[in-house]
Amino acid sequence: MDDQALEPIQPGRLTVPSEMVAEIAAGLEEPKDIAFRYGIAGEAWDDLSKWAPFQNAVATQKAEYEKSGFTFKVKAKMLTEDVFEDAYKRARSSDATLLQKLEFVKLGAKLADMEPKNTQAVASGPAFSITINMGDEAAKPKTIDITPKNVENDQEMVENEAKTG
Repeated sequence: MDDQALEPIQPGRLTVPSEMVAEIAAGLEEPKDIAFRYGIAGEAWDDLSKWAPFQNAVATQKAEYEKSGFTFKVKAKMLTEDVFEDAYKRARSSDATLLQKLEFVKLGAKLADMEPKNTQAVASGPAFSITINMGDEAAKPKTIDITPKNVENDQEMVENEAKTG
């Protein structure tokens, strides 16, 4: 890109894409490289990078990312992907032991969310309680538990009512 073709920074009329501020605040690449993708290079970048409102915008976004853990999560994901690629190559090699390959398969299944799910249904009926306050503030509210004691008998009653009803 030709540095001469870029307009000089005029702070009173400057608009910086929020995406560029966000990318710079994330800190995953050199700010100069990010700015270049947005058409800001050379003297224009030098001026922008020294401009206090721009620095404040980047600092504010960076603080939000750090507070939410976003930056850590993104960097951890990138590292995982990079290391995973190396681990994949090593696991596929003939030098890898069976135990190493199995560990890699377990890790891959976990990261790909392919682990077996617990699909066992819990057999329980509707459980709830009713509290009745009789208006006397001094008296403690009484709680009556009407949870079915035998879910199978409860199911039979529902089926019988459906047949006869």
